Amino acid sequence: MKTLEKAEREIEKGRLWRAKEILQGSVSHATYNEDVFEKLGLVLLQMGDLPDAGKYLFLSGVRKPEYENAIGIFLEKHRNPFNLFRTFPPSAKLRRLSDYPPQLAEELRELGFQEPPRENARAFVSPNVGSNIIPIFIFLSILLGILTLIILGIVKLVEIIFD
Repeated sequence: MKTLEKAEREIEKGRLWRAKEILQGSVSHATYNEDVFEKLGLVLLQMGDLPDAGKYLFLSGVRKPEYENAIGIFLEKHRNPFNLFRTFPPSAKLRRLSDYPPQLAEELRELGFQEPPRENARAFVSPNVGSNIIPIFIFLSILLGILTLIILGIVKLVEIIFD
């Protein structure tokens, strides 16, 4: 895999920041890849960024004693399944628990994630939490725009009448 090879070359050169950029680019735009998540977690661990390292080590599904502290810090910071899921990069927001590595899928179940019904293709995490926020925001924005236009029209009408 080119991404891992490029990152490894940068690590060998002592340029952890560049390896991090390469791996984060892959995590943002590629498909779910446990090896990339683990490598990014290790780079972040070397850089001392424990919460972010914990996120990617957690998503890798690989469990080693040296990963426990970082993963624990990440999970402690994001206890609610909805908030935890929101921190996942796009490539890790999978539709079903069964799409994750088995170890990770089991941990997600233990954290409160639930598999969606087969007919529901939406993501499995906290199905009703936050699902209405965007439509409400759009509705309120449109309503505010209409009210602004009405008020401006009334002001203009008053100016015309009293001029």
